[in-house]
Amino acid sequence: MNELPHNQGIELPNIEILNEEEVLLYADTALVEAGKNLTRRGEVINQICDLIFKMDDPIRQSIFVEEISKRHKISKKAITDRIKTLKDSVTVIKQDSKDEFEGFGDIDRMSARKLGFFEHRNCFYFLTKDGPVRVSNFIIRPLFHIYSKTDNKRLVEIINEDDYHRTIDIPSKSFVSIEQFQAAVINEGNFLFFVTKFHFLKILDHIANKFPVCNELRTLGWQREGFYAFANGIFNGTWQPVDEFGITEHAKQKYFSPAFSRVYNEVREDDDDYESDRYFIWQQSPITFGEWTKLMMDVYGSNARIAIAFAIATVFRDLIYEKYKIFPHLFLFGEKQSGKSQLAWSLSNLFFNNMPAFNLSSGTQVGFHRKLSRIKNAICWWDEYSNDIDPKRIQTLKSAFDGMGHEKGKMTRDNRTEVTKVNGSSLISGQYLPTTDDNALFTRSILLSFIRKIYSAEQLARYDELKGYEQQGLSSLIGEILKYRKEIDQGFSMAFSFLMDKIKDELTRQGKQFEERLVRNFCIILAPVQIVLKSMLPLDLNFTFDEIYSQAKIMITELSVQISSSESLSNFWMMTEYLLDNKLIEAGKDFEVKSIATIKVTNKNSQAEILNYPEPKVVLFIRFSRIHPLYMEGHRKQFGKNGVDLISLMHYIKHHPSYIGSVSSYRFEDSISSCYTFDYEALKVNLQRSQRITGEEDLPF
Repeated sequence: MNELPHNQGIELPNIEILNEEEVLLYADTALVEAGKNLTRRGEVINQICDLIFKMDDPIRQSIFVEEISKRHKISKKAITDRIKTLKDSVTVIKQDSKDEFEGFGDIDRMSARKLGFFEHRNCFYFLTKDGPVRVSNFIIRPLFHIYSKTDNKRLVEIINEDDYHRTIDIPSKSFVSIEQFQAAVINEGNFLFFVTKFHFLKILDHIANKFPVCNELRTLGWQREGFYAFANGIFNGTWQPVDEFGITEHAKQKYFSPAFSRVYNEVREDDDDYESDRYFIWQQSPITFGEWTKLMMDVYGSNARIAIAFAIATVFRDLIYEKYKIFPHLFLFGEKQSGKSQLAWSLSNLFFNNMPAFNLSSGTQVGFHRKLSRIKNAICWWDEYSNDIDPKRIQTLKSAFDGMGHEKGKMTRDNRTEVTKVNGSSLISGQYLPTTDDNALFTRSILLSFIRKIYSAEQLARYDELKGYEQQGLSSLIGEILKYRKEIDQGFSMAFSFLMDKIKDELTRQGKQFEERLVRNFCIILAPVQIVLKSMLPLDLNFTFDEIYSQAKIMITELSVQISSSESLSNFWMMTEYLLDNKLIEAGKDFEVKSIATIKVTNKNSQAEILNYPEPKVVLFIRFSRIHPLYMEGHRKQFGKNGVDLISLMHYIKHHPSYIGSVSSYRFEDSISSCYTFDYEALKVNLQRSQRITGEEDLPF
């Protein structure tokens, strides 16, 4: 006896030898048990229709339809429509008829008759009144249902009659249209259907429940379910790689990572949507976290402390941002070949497999925003910063500090928008200080300065050792940091508040200048360090908390002075331009711009120096005896307070990168006077107006 699913214990009459009483008894019993359960009731009615359909005599069928409809108040039309559908799709097989499966080998005949179709040599065949008919040259193997509100799709394997296999993802909406489905599979090769929509839906009905549901990892890095996702697997205390389909599992839920699915194995590089994801992979580190920090300290010195602290804070960025709605940038500033880019590589390689930086002067705007959002709690490296890059890009970097993403309208009739979130921390490197827009980006960053120097053989050997390990991969070290997530979550607020109050109190008592925002920036990276060093099993950092705390205090003071001086100088040069425009100072009398090849100056260290330039340099000669009083007066009128006094202003000027030195005797139009000289192009001030830049032959000394 066959048994109807969901109606265990109710015996189904033998479909080969029909007995009227058995059919009626089955109908009475099964429908009573189904009761008001609509799903079960529908299944029973369909089964009754199948039994009636198996009766050879149309008169018997009509009598049973009438009786069942009357007894159980079921629409006669519903029963007859079902029987008609069965007649259209399946041939009634008589016991004494010829075997219609002859030539098809070992086919499951009962299953084929029940479904109305079967598979043979990687093709689908449907049963018709004229016998089995081939309706495709391939079969479909259901794999996974990738669930999403915006990108819902199914992962299937298709195999054609030539045994050619392809694993593809198809939008779920394409499964309800034979035309869309055919268009999707024909893209992969010789995969064809020769069926009506009815036949297609029969096949779909058969496989629809065989797709295990899983979620696509649309953002890598930390996941709210409690694990850290790489493109090739997840870390939830232990490492779990993806399978050949890109599937892994956490807490009985499946997750899909397309970058390492065989669906995209054969995609060309220029057509690969997941190319950048393949840099973000778990690689077993050949060294421990303590060995890595030791090498970092040996190679980069005191700058490594801040870099390591920034990396640790980045792994917990979501927790920190959730509490304070900010996260600072790390800005690496210095001339070429000073080591800033190598430190940036070392930090980036803790998370990525040698992923190049995003070039701020040439990368696309779409790529820029996607990089900020793609990976949660990882470092985004932006290189080649200058104050001349697209202002929108600078504004985006500023907004990233506050976690403000890119908002764009959706192509809908309502006013809905889509936000590309900021999920990672920003590591910025360049040869220019971020002084534009009143130092807005400067104050949102922790600045590390680099100078070019000569390294010993031992230092170079340690550097090569570190870079060798980076090439092998270090990303498993993130797992050593993640162990402290619970402690960071519970203790960060208290540690942060304590450090904020302590640093401000100490700097105030010492009479040191400080920017409130800079103190906050440093405390954000200091608090996690303090927590992991005080843990029961402290993280091996190869420096003490007192060492990084003292370094941070010194940096806060120095950077605060640097920001203050930068703002003061910016105001001074703006006021100088204003004085020139209003004819309160004159070119030739108060300043002059000249192109020279040689100049003798007293540098900022009070040493006489003769400078020879390979190419003529445009130099500004300026005296402050008349300009400074006018600047003070204009500043007072415009801002309601005095400008910077002359002594402080000269201190700022002498420490500006554009400063060349002082000249004891220079001939202006109306007198000979001492003056100061600047690299005019580096100064980025416009004092030329209609003045001709004179050549070296015009020099009056």
